[in-house]
Amino acid sequence: MALLHQGGQSTIDHYLRGPLEAEGERIVLIDSAQRPSAPALKELASCRLIVVVRYLPRLWLRPLAQLRADGLTLAYLMDDDLLDPSVQKPLPPTYRRRLWDRVTRLHQRLPQLVDHLWVTSAWLAEKYGHLGAELLPLAPHHDLLSVQPRLQLAYLGTSVHEAEFLWLLPLLESLQKRHSHTHVELFGDLTINRRFRHLPRLRILHPMSWDNYLAETGHGRVDILLTPLLPAPFNAARAAVKVIDAARCGAAGLYSDREPYRSVIQDGVDGLLLDDDQESWLSAIARLISDPEERRRLAAAGRQRALQLSHGTQHPRKTPIGS
Repeated sequence: MALLHQGGQSTIDHYLRGPLEAEGERIVLIDSAQRPSAPALKELASCRLIVVVRYLPRLWLRPLAQLRADGLTLAYLMDDDLLDPSVQKPLPPTYRRRLWDRVTRLHQRLPQLVDHLWVTSAWLAEKYGHLGAELLPLAPHHDLLSVQPRLQLAYLGTSVHEAEFLWLLPLLESLQKRHSHTHVELFGDLTINRRFRHLPRLRILHPMSWDNYLAETGHGRVDILLTPLLPAPFNAARAAVKVIDAARCGAAGLYSDREPYRSVIQDGVDGLLLDDDQESWLSAIARLISDPEERRRLAAAGRQRALQLSHGTQHPRKTPIGS
């Protein structure tokens, strides 16, 4: 069976993938956001059934009509009321236009273009019953309900740290390829969102008020805090406040091996000091992933270091103010 979809993975996982895998069905996923290609059409032609999930772009109409004429069965799976323009009027204009371009424009023609109309709610089944709508039962794939191991990393720099974000991009791309259970959290604006949103298991939060920031980054929210700080005149004035962030989060802190962190952190004791090579950071992260005891030890010692600063107690290596 072929599933022609455009960002429809959620619908596929809730209604199709589980039953199809249980039946031993071979599943071919085709991205309808891409232009029809010879390899994709050949793949579709090898299937007995093609399911169009949610959207049906213009470029795919003629190839699908030809495949149907050649004897393939075509089904359309609708998980919202996408064929009635009147119910979409309250929606935001941009979203409404997107729906129109991707499928709603076909509201009069689509029933004649497919052999089956599958829907995901009783309301849709009743409304479109005159078109032969068939209700699919909710059948979530077991992966959706399984408890997955999770390790949370974060970078809490703001968008002013453009150089650090650029430095982090290849590091995070490699990290997410090497490890399947690492999750990353960033704070950033639309530019940061566009640059990083292709990465799996990555969340980008918009800038927020100080109180909301403290609540969002509270204790137990982060396992490893990444704090790269590249050499730059503006960075020379930075203070070691990210040490406090790591302590608040309950995280093991990874820091650039330069000031201000070199004067505050004892490498391997209350944090790790690393050079600017991304592989050094990836190796350190991999070590902390495989050694949760070291991760917890660094986090606990980092919190004690922050408490020393909070109580005005100087680090044993440092000279008290005024001496």
